[in-house]
Amino acid sequence: MFKSFASRSKKDTNNSEVNAPIDATMDTTDDSFIHIDDSLNQPSLSLKVSPRHNLIGVSAPNKATEFCATITARDLPEDDESTRAPVDIVVVLDVSGSMDGSKLDLCKTTLRLLLRELSSSDRFGLITFGSDVKLEIPSRKLSQTNRDYAMAKIKGLTTRGCTNLTGGIGMGAQEIKSIESPHEVRTIFLLTDGQANVGISDREGIVELTKGCLGTSHGQNPIPIHCFGYGKDHDREVLRDISMTIEGGTYYYVENDFDVSSAFGDALGGVLSVVAQNTVVSLKVPQESSGNGVSILKVNHEKAVKNLDGTYSVSLGDFYAEESRDIVFEVSLSSECNSEQVVHVASSMSFLDTINSKLVQTENSLGCISRPIGIEVSPSDPHISLQCIRIRTTEVMSKAETMANSGQLDTAKKMITFYIEELQKEASGLDASNPFIDQMMNELNTILASLSSRTMYEAQGSRYISQKIMMHQQQRSCEANEESLNVYKSSKKQMRSRKMKKASLNYMRNK
Repeated sequence: MFKSFASRSKKDTNNSEVNAPIDATMDTTDDSFIHIDDSLNQPSLSLKVSPRHNLIGVSAPNKATEFCATITARDLPEDDESTRAPVDIVVVLDVSGSMDGSKLDLCKTTLRLLLRELSSSDRFGLITFGSDVKLEIPSRKLSQTNRDYAMAKIKGLTTRGCTNLTGGIGMGAQEIKSIESPHEVRTIFLLTDGQANVGISDREGIVELTKGCLGTSHGQNPIPIHCFGYGKDHDREVLRDISMTIEGGTYYYVENDFDVSSAFGDALGGVLSVVAQNTVVSLKVPQESSGNGVSILKVNHEKAVKNLDGTYSVSLGDFYAEESRDIVFEVSLSSECNSEQVVHVASSMSFLDTINSKLVQTENSLGCISRPIGIEVSPSDPHISLQCIRIRTTEVMSKAETMANSGQLDTAKKMITFYIEELQKEASGLDASNPFIDQMMNELNTILASLSSRTMYEAQGSRYISQKIMMHQQQRSCEANEESLNVYKSSKKQMRSRKMKKASLNYMRNK
């Protein structure tokens, strides 16, 4: 079903920029090849549909149950550049006055480390913004000449002016969209430590501009943006909303200066391991099952769309290697009495396989339940129970955030406290040492502590809770610290995060 190719080669032509003409020392040719090993020619994604209960007797009180569509991405060999898709990355960096000193020094170190992690077939570009916006490094494939040019440019960066956030986003979008024959995997890294005070500065206006700049156009894929909020003064609501405008974006809260390198490493570990894009999962009830009273009652996913024919489509965007996503949906039970498997739902998916460079449409995966005579109900599937907990926990965090933002700290504290007690009781029926439960408990207790005072919430809690909500919704790690325990963190993210943090610390010590 899947077809690979032996090599790719594309000539990289000149972009046309007004603000930064191409330097004569830059190399604009491309002679790189990506070799794909035929032994790795396997599906990028797999799909499985499971019921919460494998057996529900027709006389049981249950009238509906949950199903879960689980999508799992394949792994990639460790440190094998030939198996991954090449990428286009444009960094949009805040160089306003507040970034002066160690902040900018660490960012410059991080950018140099990022360049070393990219291969000769990847493209890199750099935009800086203070009061004005400047294209420092046009997007080019990283031949040795272009890499040396970029290193020298980064070394000479200095701070200037205020914070023209939308100017930086706009030029970043213009730069990455101006690439001819772009790679399938494209992204923008945006880093800022402050709040927009030049250009468009209101939250709604910034988000609308980002959506207009990076959305789908001319048949090309939308471009996700990964936002890094540096320090306690950045606008976490704006950055989180910016990252959510395009499927696949993430928001990182970089509390400590030295975590900027590990945050970039975490994001880079994902971008360099993209195995699928534009993933859409379809959920439907087969006609025969529908005649027996089966229907989809609710799909617990923020990207779920109900179609005119009663089916549902859920957009999941891109997948990194090793990632797994879950769509939990409630289904009314069939009236058919049968001790064998009774089909209730069917699910399929479409996606762009970036490893094999091919569009894929899968066949239907069926979700079945036994419906024998009697009242017996089989035990709940542990994985689906955990996913239901994940969804409820995210909802509680979102409600607590809304309350805290409106000044209702005590009400938010009571709700979080009550939910922790409820979760402890429910978790007692699961594996007591489950890392997923441990992580959620730790996060809820951290949020609870941050609600102790308005000062504590505004200084740290608001950014922490925003990040955790997004992380659980996307089932994707966005941790700035390389040692943070996170069930969503893939080995590729962990490896890049640790590698860049270690290199950054060594560089700064020896500086």
